[in-house]
Amino acid sequence: MSGEASPVDYTNVKTAGIIGAGVAGLAAAKTLQAAGVACTVFERNDAIGGVWTDGYLEYGVQVPKELYEFPDFPLPEDTPQFTPGPMLQQYLEDYADHFGIRDCIRLGVTVTNVEQAPDGQGWLVSTSLPGGEAQQHFDMVVVGVGLYSNIPHMPEIPGQAEFSGQVHHISGLKSPDVLAGRKVAVVGFGKSATDAALLARKHGKASNIIVRTLHWPVPRNLAGLIPFKWGLLNRLTVTVIPPYKTMTALERQVHFIGKPLVWLFWRVVELLLIVQCQLWTRFGARQSLIPDEPVEIGAFSEATMVPRPEFYKSVRSGEINLHRGRIERFVPDGVELDNGSRIEADTVVLATGWRSDYGFLSDELQDRLGLEDDGFYLYRQMVHPDAPGLVFIGYASTVANILAYNMQSRWLAELITGRHHLPGRDAQMAEIANLREWKRRWIPFSHARAARLIVHLQHYLDELMGDIGANPLRKTGIFAPLAEVFAPYEPRDYRDIAADDWVKREFAGE
Repeated sequence: MSGEASPVDYTNVKTAGIIGAGVAGLAAAKTLQAAGVACTVFERNDAIGGVWTDGYLEYGVQVPKELYEFPDFPLPEDTPQFTPGPMLQQYLEDYADHFGIRDCIRLGVTVTNVEQAPDGQGWLVSTSLPGGEAQQHFDMVVVGVGLYSNIPHMPEIPGQAEFSGQVHHISGLKSPDVLAGRKVAVVGFGKSATDAALLARKHGKASNIIVRTLHWPVPRNLAGLIPFKWGLLNRLTVTVIPPYKTMTALERQVHFIGKPLVWLFWRVVELLLIVQCQLWTRFGARQSLIPDEPVEIGAFSEATMVPRPEFYKSVRSGEINLHRGRIERFVPDGVELDNGSRIEADTVVLATGWRSDYGFLSDELQDRLGLEDDGFYLYRQMVHPDAPGLVFIGYASTVANILAYNMQSRWLAELITGRHHLPGRDAQMAEIANLREWKRRWIPFSHARAARLIVHLQHYLDELMGDIGANPLRKTGIFAPLAEVFAPYEPRDYRDIAADDWVKREFAGE
C-alpha cells in the first residue's frame, strides 16, 4: 500500500470485536473490558477454550503448570505439574467467570469476513451463525485465533487409495480403539507425534514413527534433576542465544569478545543433551537421533518440544521403531519411504500440524499486511500501519505463550488509555523490515517464522514493558539482582502488570 495510512487514534476506541475465545482472546477481552472498551468475542466452537476445547487422546500442556497460567489468575494448587487438556479448558472457563467476561462471548459464531469500514473509521465483522448472517461495526478488531486452528494439515501422499488400512490426522485420535491391536505408523516429530507414538506403543500391536528432520529435545529436567526453565528462561541464557534484533551493550560484548565461549557453551549443551537422552545410540532402524543443526539454531525450529520422558526410553528399547525419511507413497500393506524401505502398517497417524486460519481476512487485506511464505510481519508482533485498528493478540510463538498474550493485551490496553503511542508509519515500517531481516537471517524457515520468538520472549517482554513505562526487571526481594541473572522468568513475575490497577501498583513507591 503506497502513501501514509489514515492514522488511528486508539484513545477513541470504545468497541472491539475479538475473534477467538482461546487464551489470547480471553486475555484481550478481560484487559480491554477493564479499560472501558465494550467487547464482543466471537468463538466458532460451542465452548470457551480455543485449541483446548478438544484435542487428541491424553493431550495436555507440555510445559510445567507455573509457565502456562494467567499471571493474575493462578492455576489451582492441586493442578498436576503438566496440566491435562480438559483441566486447562475448565481453567479457561473459570477465568471467564472470575473476570466477568462470559456475557460478552458469543459461542457457535464463525467470523467469515473482516474489512475496514468504507469511510475508514472502524471495521466491519461479518459472521455466520445458525440463525443466519450478520454484520457488526467496531472501532477495533482483535484477531485472537493464535497460530493454530481447527484445520488439519493433511499432506497429499500418492497411493492412498491403494492403502488397505486407515489414515487419521492426530486431531482425530480420540479413542484408544483407533489404535487397539493395530500396526501404527506415526508421521512427524513434534510433541503430538511423540505422544501418538507412545499411545501406539501402549494400545497398538506395533509403533513406528517416521521422522523427516530431527530436532533437539528439551528434557523436562536437565541432567534429570533441574527443571528446564532454569536453563532456558533466565537472562543469562537470553544473553548467549543468537542475538536479538537489538542488543544490549553487554550482549554486544558477549557476542564479540566472548564469541568463542558462547560457541563452547552451546557445544556443552549439545553434549549434555546427547548424553542425557542417549542420542548417539543407534535406534530401531539403525538411525542416530543427533540433529544436523546446532542446538542454538534448532531451539527456534517449528517442532521445538518437551517430550514425555518415556519417549526416548521407548525408542531405545525398541518398543517404538524410529525411521528416518519421508513417505514416498502408500502401498497396500503400509508405506514406502524415499530411501526405499517399507514399513508394514494398517494405521497411519499424520501428526503434521494445523494450518493457520486467516481466511476471514480478504486477499486485499492480507496483501496490506504483507503476507508471504513465512507469514506476515507486524510492529511489536501486533499491528501494521497499513491496517490501523486491526490488532493481533497471539501472533507470537514463545516458550510461555500465555504470558506473552497477557502482556500484549496490557500493551494494547495502555495504547487505548493513552499511556503510550505508536510511532509514525515510516518508523513502524522500518522496525518491521528490521524484524523480517533479522528472522530470515538465521531462524529456520517455516510458514509461521514471522511469529516465532521462542526464547527471545524475554527481549520481547522488555520491549513491551519499555513502551508502557514499566520496569522490565520484575524480580523482587533482597536477592533480586541474582534472580535477574539466574532465576527463570514466569507469569507470576508479571502479576502486577496484568492487574487492572497496575499503574498504581507499579509506581506506588514513587
